[in-house]
Amino acid sequence: MTIEGRDILKTVAREQSQQMRLCSAEMPEIVRIELSNTCNMSCPHCRHHSKEKRASENYSPYYRTPIHMSEKQVEDIFNEVAPYKPSVTLNVANEPLIAQTFDFAVKTVKKLGLAGTFNTNGILLNKDVSTLLVDTCFDSVTISIDAITAETLKKARGISSLDKLIDNVDILLSVRGNSVFPRVGITFVETDYNYHEIPDFLEFWKKRVDFIRINGFIKDLTPDVSMIPGIQREDMPKRIPCQQTFRDIVIRANGDVTPCVITAEQPSIIVGNIFKEGGVKAVWNNDHMNHIRKLHNTGRWDELPYCRQCDYWIETFSMKEEIKNGFLIRMPSPYTTFYNVLDRLDNWNRDLHDRQGVGRFQDVSVTKK
Repeated sequence: MTIEGRDILKTVAREQSQQMRLCSAEMPEIVRIELSNTCNMSCPHCRHHSKEKRASENYSPYYRTPIHMSEKQVEDIFNEVAPYKPSVTLNVANEPLIAQTFDFAVKTVKKLGLAGTFNTNGILLNKDVSTLLVDTCFDSVTISIDAITAETLKKARGISSLDKLIDNVDILLSVRGNSVFPRVGITFVETDYNYHEIPDFLEFWKKRVDFIRINGFIKDLTPDVSMIPGIQREDMPKRIPCQQTFRDIVIRANGDVTPCVITAEQPSIIVGNIFKEGGVKAVWNNDHMNHIRKLHNTGRWDELPYCRQCDYWIETFSMKEEIKNGFLIRMPSPYTTFYNVLDRLDNWNRDLHDRQGVGRFQDVSVTKK
């Protein structure tokens, strides 16, 4: 990483002068919606649908039968949240392009004037999908590739068709032409078998797309920051509340709401259901969600089994930025680094709070190097 994770943690520690307390707004700033519960791949490192997990008797019943949100359900969600102007992410533990209501959701997000994004594995990214995204001026799409060689792609994604993925990205860029949107990015999950490819990955995609996102590998249900190369547990600052339940709502295809993107791995962890309990606002402000927030604000996160060993709270701290090597590099934590190509910032929508824009908990300062 260009901004060293160890230095970020030291800066974070200096920022802590007292116990941080977070507040939630009347409605979430980020709405993460799972249009369907299925995926067309079985990536080896996937916490949801890897081949190993699919074969296990512990594979959640929730995933065994395909579920697709109806157009009516999608429309009801967006109509309810639209007055509050959250940013919308059209995937959780699924591949959005196989969802039956994907096209409808994209059009509805933009019809209501919301900022939208999603992450895709890129397999189904074709001219029709690209035209939809360009015609609707959809804000942002990221394609997960995780490798610069076919051999490493096989380890990361279980496929070796790297040229096909590159071609699909090129189709999107070609259809976009001189249009501003969507903002196109590539993601790379950093692991012990591919991190050495990051420099070449950045150099290759810098010439094509608008940004590259490097993510640290997240261990099943218990994100462990020490698994990120160059990070040691002794560098960690004193723990603070996690912003996830104060900022994001994560909605499954059946309407279940899970506390955060990490607990999305286990469909059995549920805090409510928007289709059964009165909608997004009702669940967002229910006793269960408020209890989780209270435990975090009083330093009692250990009372929540799924929070006890989780390090993802580190993303709550201030966003760090620097300009270097033709990138505006933004790093909310060692888990995530955005490399924004400097001469392609005209389509950067800061209303996309999903770690791309400026959320309520982010105090941005730029250091030029």
